Amino acid sequence: MKVILDTNFLIYCAKEKLDYTEELKNLLNENYELVVPEQVIKELKSLKGDKLKKVSGKDKFATDLALQLLDVNKIKKIKPVGNNVDQAIINLAKENSKNIVCTLDREMRQTLGRVILINKRKKLMLTK
Repeated sequence: MKVILDTNFLIYCAKEKLDYTEELKNLLNENYELVVPEQVIKELKSLKGDKLKKVSGKDKFATDLALQLLDVNKIKKIKPVGNNVDQAIINLAKENSKNIVCTLDREMRQTLGRVILINKRKKLMLTK
């Protein structure tokens, strides 16, 4: 089973200093592999350096931290097929019914149904 990390999830965890690797160990009772699509990494890097989008200093710091944490935690980088970040994540999630996406994106939650999100108490939660 793959646990796929989405951009908004990574930024939120960095901003709130949430250790998603530890939280996932506590949440999931089976073997899994943490993965991040290359499209997510590209999106994080573009947010960090994009002068056209109004990204606050706090968000730029969180984006930078999210990228560093991917390296520190040795998260496997993969290249799923897709025209954009969301499509790549959805394609990857649908490769295996056990695959799960960590996301805060409402549309993706509706498309996939079963995802990992962060509740109001800043704890990871598995839906459905």
